[in-house]
This record gives sequence, C-alpha cells and structure tokens, in this order.
Amino acid sequence: MMGAAATILSMFGIAIAVNGSIAALLVAAALFAGAGQSLGQYGGLTLIGLHVPAHRRAEANSVLNFGGYIPAGLLPVATGCLIDLTGLAVGATAFAIVLAMAAIAGGLFVAHRLAKEHPKRA
Repeated sequence: MMGAAATILSMFGIAIAVNGSIAALLVAAALFAGAGQSLGQYGGLTLIGLHVPAHRRAEANSVLNFGGYIPAGLLPVATGCLIDLTGLAVGATAFAIVLAMAAIAGGLFVAHRLAKEHPKRA
C-alpha cells in the first residue's frame, strides 16, 4: 500500500514538474518513484518468501523479475515515441497517468485482499 502511494505521489509530481518546469519537484518525484519501486520489490520478495517452497524460490524470483521488468522497459520506450510525436509535456503526463492508474489498481487489489483475509470483527 505504501509503495502504491509513493508511486502515485511520484507520478503526480512528474506531471506537475514537467508541465510547470519545476526542477525541485522532479527531484522529489524521483525520490518517491524510488521508494515506490523498492517497496513493490520488497513486497514481491516477501510474498515469495512466505508462499513459495524453498526449492522453487529462484524460479519465482525469475518470474517476478520477468513480469516486472518487461513492462518497465516497454513503457519508457513507448513514452519516448509519444514524446517524439507530441512533445515532452504530453508524453510525460501520459506516462504519469498510466503508471498512476497501475499503482491505484495495485493498491486497490491489495486493500481488497487484506479486507478479505482479515475481516474486521464486530
């Protein structure tokens, strides 16, 4: 949940920084992006440690990396193409919207799973 929140803050910061030419906000957005990525990776590795048998953890880690780094490579390339066509502000804002939507979806998924697994007792 914290990783999703950090990523959303980062994308909000990127959109404002690029459209407003605010370098300090871009630095803050980069820090939030790093925190979001780190917390997401930590969450994935924690889930592997908790739910994958020891003899299958290397495979699970490979799948986690494959599933994470393919989209992480494709999105910036697509954004670069969009920037070439439309300009930096439009491309960076589109990038921020797509990633913020993914972070929101991930955060909602985690919140739903937590509520399902740990219902509040009356």
